[in-house]
Amino acid sequence: MNKVLLLNSDCEPLHITSWKRAVVLLIKGKAEYIEKLEDVENYIKIDEYYIPKTIKLTYDVAVPNLELPFSRENIFVRDEHTCQYCGRKFPSSELTLDHVYPKSRLGPDIWENIATCCKECNQKKADRTPKEAGMKLIKRPSRPDDYLLFEISNSKENREYWEKFYKKAS
Repeated sequence: MNKVLLLNSDCEPLHITSWKRAVVLLIKGKAEYIEKLEDVENYIKIDEYYIPKTIKLTYDVAVPNLELPFSRENIFVRDEHTCQYCGRKFPSSELTLDHVYPKSRLGPDIWENIATCCKECNQKKADRTPKEAGMKLIKRPSRPDDYLLFEISNSKENREYWEKFYKKAS
C-alpha cells in the first residue's frame, strides 16, 4: 500500500499521493482520515498513525487541471498491456511502442501516434503505416482525457474503493 486518494474538503477527488505525504498532512492537521488501514503492518509509530487509504483536506483548495505525463508506462497502461495489432497481453518487458505513422516519415511522439505493440507485430509492421503493412489497429490511440480517472483505474488494490469518490464528484 503506497498510494492514497486525497480529497478536497467537500470530498471531491484531487489526486493520488504517496502514503508518506498523506501522513505528513495528517500530522500537520491539514487532513483527516476518511479510511485507514488498521493492521499491524500499516502502523507508524509517530504519534500512533496508521497508513491512510483515503484522506480529506480540512480546507478547500482549487481543483488542479492535471495533464497525464506522456511516458512509456502510461501508454502501456492506457492500452492495458495489449498489443494493438494482434490483441495479446504481455508484460511491459515484452512490449514495444509503435509509431502508427512511422517516425522515419516524421511521425510525431504524441499520444495519438503511439500504440503498444508486441515485438513480433512491430517487426512485421516495420517502417510502414498499418494500412501499408496490411494490419489493423484494435483501438485508435488517443490522449487520456481525465488524469485522475486514469490514475484511479491504474490502481489495482484501491480501484473499486476510490471509484465511488470519483463517481460522487462527477
